[in-house]
Amino acid sequence: MTRGRLASLSLAALLVLAAASPGMVSAASFSISTPYPAVTVQAGNTVTFDLTVTTPSPERVDLAVSGAPSGWTATITGGGNTVDAVYTGGTTPPSVQLSVKVPQDAAAGTHALAVSATAAQGTQTLPITIQVETASAGGVQLTTSFAKLSGTATSTFTYSVTLANNGTQQQTFTLQGQGPAGWQVDVHPSSNAQALTDTIAGGSNDTLTVTVTPPASVTAGQYPIQVTAAAGSQSAQVQLEADVTGSPALTMSTPNQVLNAQVTSGGTGTVSLIVTNSGTVPLTGVSLTSTPPTGWTVTFAPTSIPSLQPGAASTVTATIHPASNALTGDYDVTMTATSGGATQSLDIRTTVQTSPLWGFVGLALIAVVLVGLGWVFRRYGRR
Repeated sequence: MTRGRLASLSLAALLVLAAASPGMVSAASFSISTPYPAVTVQAGNTVTFDLTVTTPSPERVDLAVSGAPSGWTATITGGGNTVDAVYTGGTTPPSVQLSVKVPQDAAAGTHALAVSATAAQGTQTLPITIQVETASAGGVQLTTSFAKLSGTATSTFTYSVTLANNGTQQQTFTLQGQGPAGWQVDVHPSSNAQALTDTIAGGSNDTLTVTVTPPASVTAGQYPIQVTAAAGSQSAQVQLEADVTGSPALTMSTPNQVLNAQVTSGGTGTVSLIVTNSGTVPLTGVSLTSTPPTGWTVTFAPTSIPSLQPGAASTVTATIHPASNALTGDYDVTMTATSGGATQSLDIRTTVQTSPLWGFVGLALIAVVLVGLGWVFRRYGRR
């Protein structure tokens, strides 16, 4: 066979093949693919695959998903919508994603799905493999080294809590705190005091700050605080405790808020004192003392108050005895109530008045003098 005849036969064979398979060259350019066709996901999460669909020329390509286990949700989205087909445009592939929601009760193991793309050239199939790990109680954890803090009723309790995402997927956790009625509990990432959520990569953790403020009326005691972090069907809790030790405080007043008293020289005066436990802990053995001017004395009835609960009050009568030689005028008498670390003082302005008896005595003396003078004049006046 001559070289020229051989060349003619080869060209004829190529022409025959081209005529018999007009779509062979173009079919090689029709495809559907994803960068990561096999992934591992924790039960209860959603995994997303970026799909690339190409065709040699602009045309419609129908898409479908098959093989999803019962209870799973597989959706193809594009442009923010659920789609069943794309138009390729021929040069730039459209942006398409496959989202697969794995239910919380999904069985652990390997599960196979398939995405099919159908165009004029035929159908292409993309196998997808999802390895499922069951969600366990340890998938999300909240821990703290100091679960109990102590302070007074005016204290702010601040806890440091670690949130651990032990799963394989990035999660966004909603953060919540719950305390007794009237308590304010704020939970946020330590890096952002305004954030209400925290996004943590799989296998990582972050530090949370928990700030707890009790109400002004709180009494001494132990109060539970619960912090929760939740993402989808997964959640974790940590129990904290605020130990309010309370703060002792006393106030003292008079029934009409009148801080004056009147006494007569040589007599006595009384003042009613209202002693109130304005703190947050019970008070025992409330004693009453005074600081009067020199030579004065003050007595109390009762001499002490055995106990006062927070918010309770008791009335005490103070009897003021001025010095026998006290001159008319105003004097300050300080009354003090004390119990443990609580003390309160009250100044009573005491006015000393001259006794009316001395007035009568003076008049009597004047009368005696006048009578005496009259007698003298009558007896010796004629001589």
